[in-house]
Amino acid sequence: MSASLRNEDYIAFLDESGTGTLQVVSGVFIPVRWLRGAEHRWRTFAREELGSRTGQVEVKSRELLRGEGVALHAQTRQLESGAPALSAKAAGRQFFRRSLEHIAEIAEVRVLTVGLPTTRPIETYNLWFWMAYAALVEKSRSPRPRLPLVVIDGEDVSFRRTQDLVAYRFYKRFRGCQPYVKSGRSWFVGSAVLQDSRLHAFVQMADLTAGAGRLAMTDGKAPGTWYAKHLREHGEDRGRDVDVSRHALSLLKRRSRHDACGSGWPDAVLP
Repeated sequence: MSASLRNEDYIAFLDESGTGTLQVVSGVFIPVRWLRGAEHRWRTFAREELGSRTGQVEVKSRELLRGEGVALHAQTRQLESGAPALSAKAAGRQFFRRSLEHIAEIAEVRVLTVGLPTTRPIETYNLWFWMAYAALVEKSRSPRPRLPLVVIDGEDVSFRRTQDLVAYRFYKRFRGCQPYVKSGRSWFVGSAVLQDSRLHAFVQMADLTAGAGRLAMTDGKAPGTWYAKHLREHGEDRGRDVDVSRHALSLLKRRSRHDACGSGWPDAVLP
C-alpha cells in the first residue's frame, strides 16, 4: 500500500462541511480512466439502497444524520426488504456508513480531508490546494500524477480563484520543484469548475467524506469514528491506502517547515 498518488490523470471533487469555528474541506481524487465505471457503480448502489429508479438522487451528509432527505427512502427500502423496523435517522446513518465503505472500494480512489479553526471556508480550501499540490509533485521527476480538473460544489467563484492562485504561488515558491508534466508549458494541474451536487455523484461523495471528517474532528464517539472505521480502515482491509491527508500534510511541512508559503498548515486539523 502507498498513500502517494499514482502516475494517473485525476479529477478531484471537493466539498466543505463546517461548524461555527471549524471549516473542513474534503476532496475525492478519482482516476479519469475509472470515472465512468465508478459513477455507474454509485448509481447502482443508490438504486439498491434507496429504491431510486435512476440512482440520481441528492445525498447530503447532514440530512442523513438527521434522518431527513434520502434517509426516508433508505428507511422505506429497509422496511420493504423485511428488515427489522428502524427509524429514518437510523436508516440514514446506516446509509452514510455504507456510502463511506463504497467510496473506499473505488479503484485507486484517494481522499484528502483537512480542517482549520476558522469561520471562513476559503481559508481551508487554500490549505487543501497547497496539500494537494505537494502530493502531486512528491516525485522529483515526471511522470507525475496530474490534475487536469477540479470540481467544486457550489457557486462561490472565490473557491475557483483560490485554486488558480495557489497553483501559481506553489510554482513561484518552490523553484526546485517545477510543477510541469514535461518540458515546455504543460502544467501538472488544470483549472477548476463549480458544480451543483444534485447533478454529480462524486461531489456528493466529497460531501460525505467532508461530513465524516468534520465529525471525526469534533466528536470522539460514533459517528466521529466513521471516517477512520468505514473509510480509512475499510480501504486498508482491502489493501488500499485511501486517505492521503496525513501524507500530503507531511509533504507540505517538509517543503515549507515554517510555513513561509502561507498555507496555514500549522493550524491544520486532520480526521
